[in-house]
Amino acid sequence: MKNLFVAVAAVLCVASVYTWFSREARTERPEIVWTAGLSQDRVEQVEAFHNWLRASGYADQNGELPFTVRLEATDNQSVLIQAVSGVAGDLIDHVPVKRFAPMEVLEDITQFAKENGLDPASGYGEAAGDLLTWNGRQYAYFCNLAARGLLVNLDTFARYGMEPPPEEWTPEEFERIGAEFVKRANRGRERQEVFFAGAMPQLLLPLGRSMGADKFNETMTAATLDCPEFVRAICVYRRWVEELHLIPTAAELASESAQGSSANGEATMQLAAGRYAMILSGRYANMDLRRFSTPPFRMALCQYPMREYRNLVLTARCTAIYKGTKHREFAEIFLKFLADREYNNIIIRDSDGLPPNPKWAENNPAYASPAEYPQDGTLHRNELRWARTIGIPESISPYEPQNEDKLTYAYEKVANGLATPEEALEQANRQLNYTIRTVAESSPKLAEQYRRECEIQRKIEERKREGRKIPARWITNPFHLKYYRDTGRLE
Repeated sequence: MKNLFVAVAAVLCVASVYTWFSREARTERPEIVWTAGLSQDRVEQVEAFHNWLRASGYADQNGELPFTVRLEATDNQSVLIQAVSGVAGDLIDHVPVKRFAPMEVLEDITQFAKENGLDPASGYGEAAGDLLTWNGRQYAYFCNLAARGLLVNLDTFARYGMEPPPEEWTPEEFERIGAEFVKRANRGRERQEVFFAGAMPQLLLPLGRSMGADKFNETMTAATLDCPEFVRAICVYRRWVEELHLIPTAAELASESAQGSSANGEATMQLAAGRYAMILSGRYANMDLRRFSTPPFRMALCQYPMREYRNLVLTARCTAIYKGTKHREFAEIFLKFLADREYNNIIIRDSDGLPPNPKWAENNPAYASPAEYPQDGTLHRNELRWARTIGIPESISPYEPQNEDKLTYAYEKVANGLATPEEALEQANRQLNYTIRTVAESSPKLAEQYRRECEIQRKIEERKREGRKIPARWITNPFHLKYYRDTGRLE
C-alpha cells in the first residue's frame, strides 16, 4: 500500500510539474501591443484577429495561439515621443506616415507588402499609395479610408417638392438649386431654420483643385495658396454663406452646437432632422445614423460642386509597424489580417469608412446595397467608385509635416472681416513658407534634400513656361502627379 501511495504521489507530482510548465509556456507566449485606442470597435477587431489566427492555421495542435494582441490607448504626440525613446507599441495606429517615417521609427514594409498584396497597386491605386509611403517606400497599411462627398437626405428634398441633386454639379448649379431649396424650405418661417448644406470649409481644397491648383508646388518645396484659384474658391464659399445663406454662418453654428454634432464631427443629427439637406461626410456617418432614434431616411452621395477637374479628398486611418518591435513577423501577420476578408467584413458591416482592401467590396451586395439598410441608396457604391477614380490625398510637405489647415484659417479671417481673400491667403502662404524654410534648415539631411528638390522645381517651372511635358519622377505632390497624368502633361 505504501509503495502504491508513493507511486501515485510521484505521478501526481510529475503531472503537476507538467501542468505548471505548460501553463508557464502559455502565459509567456508573445504579446504585441496595438496602439489604437480603447473602444468597443477595436476590442471586437482584436477578438476577430485572434479568431482569424485560429481559422488561418496559426494555432498549435492544442489550439494555443503563437501570440496575442493587446490594445493600448495614447495619442499621436505621445506615440511619437515613445517611438523616439524606444518604447512604443509594436503596431502604431492612426499613424501619419509623412511625419513618422522621416524620423526612422517605422519599419519599411515595401517588399513584404508587395509579396502579400498590401501594396498600393493591389488596392486603391497610386494616388492612395501616398497615404502609405514616404520617399517611394511603404511604411503602413490601411485600416479604413474615406472619400467624403455630400451626403444627401433625399426625404428632405422630397418634403419641399424638390428633385434629388445631380451626382456631379458646378458651383452655379449648386447655387441655383440651393437658392430654390432654402426659399421653399423656409417659406412662412419667421427666420431661416433650414439650410441647403451644413458648414463645409473643407470644400475649399477640392474646389481649388478642380481649377488646377494645390496648396503646394510639384516638389512640395513651397506653398502655393496665394493663387487666383483659391481666391475664387474663398469668394464662392463666402457667397454661399453670407449672401445666399445656403450654409449657416459661424454664429448660427454656435447656437446649434447644444443640439449636438455627431462623434464623427459632422452635423448628422441636423441632417437626420431635415435641418440640413446635405452635409460633408461619407458612409462612416452611418455609425451615428444607425444609432439615432430618429426614423431612417433615404440617402445619396454627391460630389462637391466643382469646375473642370473632378476630385475628392481621400483620407485613411493606417497602422504601421514600430521599428523597435521585437516581433516584426507577428506584426506583419496582423497587417495581413487587415487585408483579409474577416477584417474587411467588419468595416463593411459597420459602415466604418471604406474597407482597406477594395476587392472584398467589389461585386459584394453586402457592401453595395445592404438588405437591412435599403435607405442607404447610392452611398456605398459611389464612395468606393470615387475613391478609386477621383480620390486624391491631401499634399503633405516633408518640410511641413504638421499639415496645418491654412485654407480654413484664411477663410475664417475673411469671414470675420479681418482680411480680404487675397490678404488672408498671402498671410497663410507666407506662414507656410516660413515653416518650410525653418524645417528644411533643421538638419543637414533635410537641407540637402530641400536643395535638390528646389533645383528640380526650377526645371519644372522652366518646362511649364515652355509648354513641355514633365517627367513623373520629378513630382512628389500626389495632386499634381495625378492631375498632370489625367490631363496629358506627363512624359
